Amino acid sequence: MVLVHGLGSDHTVWGGLTPLLEENFRVLAVDLRGHGRSSKTPEQYSIELFSNDINQLLESLNIKQAHFIGHSMGGAILQQLALKRPDKIRSLILISSFSCVDFHLDSIFRELLKTLNDEGYNAFFDHCLKLANTPEFIAKNREFFREVRDLMGKTSSIPALKESIKACQQVNFIGSLKNVNSPTLIIAGREDVFTPLYHANKIKNAIPNSKMEVMEGVGHNLLVENPRTLMI
Repeated sequence: MVLVHGLGSDHTVWGGLTPLLEENFRVLAVDLRGHGRSSKTPEQYSIELFSNDINQLLESLNIKQAHFIGHSMGGAILQQLALKRPDKIRSLILISSFSCVDFHLDSIFRELLKTLNDEGYNAFFDHCLKLANTPEFIAKNREFFREVRDLMGKTSSIPALKESIKACQQVNFIGSLKNVNSPTLIIAGREDVFTPLYHANKIKNAIPNSKMEVMEGVGHNLLVENPRTLMI
């Protein structure tokens, strides 16, 4: 089971889910290029570049095929992988993801770029926090999120984050997803304000024979808010 995180995150976002998955799978949680402990290469990023990185990692580990879970940008990367290397995909789970960028999502990405430019990493993190989590969850975990922000601020690269946002702005798979034949489950949080529910519906309608589940009471970052529900 290969886990691919979203924009501005890293492998630690799967901390609540990994122990549950390890009961039945060998789990590989990656740090994407420009994130976590991976190299912050000074170049133009793209979803295709991220997808190629995942494929090269699989090749280096001699993994012929795997199950994949992708969150947000990670889900977009897996859509790209499924289109380019369908032989690698045993199944897909796409959480809080998107297949194209509309005005609403592009406005968010533009605001995140502006925040990075004008105010720096901490303000960017705080902005993402409000987009990705319900207000109730934030209120209950303020100290936890402060610690996460301090830790990630030490390893995050603002240029790499900017390139990752620009890569997200170019996503448009909606016309190609009819070619995805892998078993696919789309999961969305009812309270998601980052990628609202209609983004999940678009993916569901585009991928043949895919299934969709909506989780109540959680937002974009549902894998952190309620990881156990994902296993039901």
